[in-house]
Parts: sequence; structure tokens; C-alpha cells
Amino acid sequence: MLEKGAAALALGWCAFRLARGIGPVPFYNSDSAVPILLMQGLGDGPFTLFYPRQDRYGMWPFLLARAMHLGTPEAFHVFSVLFWCAAALPLVLLLESPALAIATLFLPIVLNNEVAWNFFQSGQPYLWQVSTLIWAWAACRVAVDGRTPVRRTVALVVFWLFGALLAWISTLGIPALLILVVIEAARARAGALRSARLVVALGLSALAEGQIRRLYNAFCRRTFGEKFLTVLKLDRGHLGANLASVLGTSRAVGLVVPLLLGVAVLPVPGRTRTERCHQLAFVLLAVYPLPAYVLVRHFRDNLFAGRYFSLCAFWAVAGAVYGAAVLLCHLAGEREPALRLLILLGLVMTIPASPADPLAGERLLAARLVGPGQRLLLADYWDVYVPASLAPPGTLLPLGREGNTNRFPALQDALRPGRVVLASCALDDVEGTMTQYGALLRRTPEPPIVAGQGGPWCLHWVERGARPIRQPR
Repeated sequence: MLEKGAAALALGWCAFRLARGIGPVPFYNSDSAVPILLMQGLGDGPFTLFYPRQDRYGMWPFLLARAMHLGTPEAFHVFSVLFWCAAALPLVLLLESPALAIATLFLPIVLNNEVAWNFFQSGQPYLWQVSTLIWAWAACRVAVDGRTPVRRTVALVVFWLFGALLAWISTLGIPALLILVVIEAARARAGALRSARLVVALGLSALAEGQIRRLYNAFCRRTFGEKFLTVLKLDRGHLGANLASVLGTSRAVGLVVPLLLGVAVLPVPGRTRTERCHQLAFVLLAVYPLPAYVLVRHFRDNLFAGRYFSLCAFWAVAGAVYGAAVLLCHLAGEREPALRLLILLGLVMTIPASPADPLAGERLLAARLVGPGQRLLLADYWDVYVPASLAPPGTLLPLGREGNTNRFPALQDALRPGRVVLASCALDDVEGTMTQYGALLRRTPEPPIVAGQGGPWCLHWVERGARPIRQPR
């Protein structure tokens, strides 16, 4: 009981420390703001199923937040932290120790900067991938260990549900689920029937994700005349250089050392079969994405950004923490309960605090752009989405200038004659006009507004409307 109470207090303290602002390492740019705008109500229909204009990041967390009427990045961050903390419940079921579960979940945030930076960005899926995978893992455990058919069947349905949500967030979650199915079936020495049921449930999760993707693509083709597909091609001719880059980035983000530590404790004697299976799962989850980073051109095109490795880094550090903690607990003997409390104390003392209001300055700049009515905000991609997401919802509609990525293509139709547009003055020609998406905009006599990036901003009237989104074939 003492361990449970201490773990509950530690969990509450970690939630309190992390839930302020937008994360322990606050970062907010246009990529972060785009899903916040979707949460605020921008976009409709199946277009909202994935990150706008791409199909790599499922938007169900933001659709849930939209249904809850959350309206700010800070509100979504609190929601994210609560969802992350809730993952401690299934992790306790898996690791059979509240102290080890809380430490395994939160110490990677303390020990790895890449995890702390990327996991709490609204533009990145990793927090949702890990927490959803933990729920699916726990359901998989109950599906093979459940004492009654009803309990096993309910767990199988839960496994399918969280498997589908994980696949929707990222199809990279499907091989992770397969790894866990194999490990859990081997751990429990499950018979062919129970193992087959898990594989079928996993297949149905993948099928559900495929149906969601088809719905999204059909809607985009019908509405915008194109599919926003991410084409993943094998990177022929660069595999050697890619391997060197992946290894170098892995070392730079702090993945290699904890991974080696996790591997080193695998053969240590005196541990139970279940503990070894946990350790093997952490190690495999840390390395399974790496071959894709070597083989697929997309990752080289994005310069093997450290954010891709934060998922691997989390599992590597979690595995090292779990492995070391279990080993020390075995060595501690009768002092094991005290050691677990000491681990929790170390976490409580080191968990970082999120800055209280890192977006205060950006929000003040956004307020300068708000007018008496709804305005279109037109400038470069990196200049329009942040102020639009920090202004009162619906007051600024972001439209990336022609030639940039326009995340919400339906807003092109808003360039109608008589519409007020606040555009970057730098886009005007010498006569004070500009042409965007076929629309002719003319600057008004009002003085420019100086506020944030993209400025100064000039008010314009639309004299000629934009061309239709979908051109007739």
C-alpha cells in the first residue's frame, strides 16, 4: 500500500509539473499550430482525419479535443499530459509495480532531451504513439492471460480498438504491435487459438486504418481533385551513407548508450521469464523503426531529423531504466520496497517543470492582427498559422501564399470579391496589388500593422475572386 500511495503522489506531481504551458521544452511553430487550428474547428468532413494535406499522422487526438471544445494550445497540452499519465495504469498492470511503471514512463523525459522536446509538441505524434501502444500491450497481456473467456474476449476488443488508434496515428505502430503479440504469446506459452485471435485482431486494426485512409483519400480526390499521399520510396544507392547517418544521429540523440545497457541486462541471471520478456520488448521497440530510416528516402530528404529518433530514444531509455531498476531490486533483497520509494523520490526531484506561459508574447502579437470582422491572413507558410491559432478562434483564417504549402486548401474559396485580407506587404507589387490563387487583391489606405513574423501586414480588398479549388477536367 505504501508503494501505491507514493506512486500516486509521484504521478500527480509529475502531471502538475508537466501540465503548465506547452511542455518542458516549449516549442511552437506552424507545424504545431496546424493541428491546433483543426482542433479549433478549421477543416471539415473526412479531411480532418489526418494531418492537413498529408496522411502520416492521424488526427483522432485533435478530433477528441474538438469534441471537448478545447480552444488553445495550452488546453490541448493539458489533455496530452493527462492522456500520458493515464498510460501509467496499463503499465502498472504490465510491470506489476506502480513504482517501476511510473519511473519507466517518466524518467525518459528527464534523461533524454529529444524525448522531452518532441513528445509534447502538438505537431508530433510520438506521445500518442507510445501511450496508445502501452494500452494495446496491456490488452494483449489480458487477452492471453485472462482467466475467463469473457475477460479474454473483452481484452481482445480493447486490443483491436487501441491497435486501430495506434495504426491511425502512424502505420509504424503495426509492426510494434506484431512484436508485442509474438512476445506475449511466447511469454504465456499461448496455444495456437489464442495466438491466432491476437493476429486476427491485429489484422482487423490494420484494416480499420486502411478504411479510414481510403475515406480520407476519396474525400480529398472528390473535393480538391488530388490525393495528399506521402509516397515512400526505397532510397537506392544511398544505403551505406544512410546507415552511417542513422548511426550518427542515434548516438547524437542519446539512443545508443541506454540501448546497449538494455541489451546488457537481458542475459543477467535471476530474473523471471516475464521480466526478460519486458526487457526484450523494450529493446525491440527501440530498434524496429531504424531499418525504415535507412531504407526509405523520405528520412534522408528530411536530413534524418532528431525527432524521428525520439520514439526509439524513449523505448531505449525506458528499457534501461526498467532493466537497471529490476536488477537493483533483486540485489536489494529485503530492502527492495525502500529502493522503489527511493526511485520515486529521484523522479519527483528531477522531473522538469514546464514554463508557465511561453506563448504570451506571440499571443499579444496575434491580437494586433485581429480586426472588427473575420480576416484572411495571407503570407508565407511559417508566418500565418501561429498567429491564426493564437487569436480568438475563427477571427484569423490562415492562407499560405501561392507556391507554399496551403494546409487548408478550402480557404482558397474565401478569396471572394469584397473580402478583407491581411497580407504581407512584401507580396505587393509597386501598384499595391497582388495576385494569389487567381484572385486580385488591392491594398487599402490603412497604415501597415507591425506584428511578428511576416510583417508588416497590409489590409487588402479582393477585387477578383480566386479560381475554383478543383479545376474542371
